[in-house]
Amino acid sequence: MKNAILILAIFLFSLSNAQEQKRSISVNGTHELTLPADQINIEVKIETIDSSIEYSKKANDKSTNDLLMILKNEDIQSSDISVSPIRLGKKYDYINNVKKFIGYFTEVDVSVLLKDLSKYYELSNKIATKNIYEIQRSSYGISNYESVHRSVYEKALLAAKEKAEYMAKALGVNIGEVLSISESNYWGETSAFTNTMASEESKPSSSSGRITIRRSVRVEFTLN
Repeated sequence: MKNAILILAIFLFSLSNAQEQKRSISVNGTHELTLPADQINIEVKIETIDSSIEYSKKANDKSTNDLLMILKNEDIQSSDISVSPIRLGKKYDYINNVKKFIGYFTEVDVSVLLKDLSKYYELSNKIATKNIYEIQRSSYGISNYESVHRSVYEKALLAAKEKAEYMAKALGVNIGEVLSISESNYWGETSAFTNTMASEESKPSSSSGRITIRRSVRVEFTLN
């Protein structure tokens, strides 16, 4: 008899807890902010191929030093330049479906943070004068990314709270404490270029673009 009463008590307690847990509301909050970019991230690949691995590396070293000199002449600080470790190996090509050794390659990646957007076209033109340089990627950025990133998250959380409040009010209840917070539909950042190409005749004085930061969060509140 005692065991039966104990089992019933446990069941009722578990049922009560389950009902309490159901008294909650879970909503998504989103926020999006678009800002003008104030810097550009440029990634340049330098690759040399030669029948001798020694000469391949020497040629790559020279091309890397030449690029660093171009960057220095544009008053780009060394702290805004990053050079990857050297990659060495054998280069093959397929001719008539036959793998053929064409030489030894040396590769280096140079990352540049350009803080003066007015120098973008001049710098890209100088890089383009040598076929050995390949701009792998250019993307806009913002210098105060961390503070903006935090602000967008905070506004997404406030949006979630506001949504939960008017949804709960429509049902005649109020929201209570926060039970959980999680990221939802992480969108990341996008950058939009307003100028991507320029002719020799136009000679634009600067480059401009925008960064859009989107964040979405999911927040669960208790209902009172």
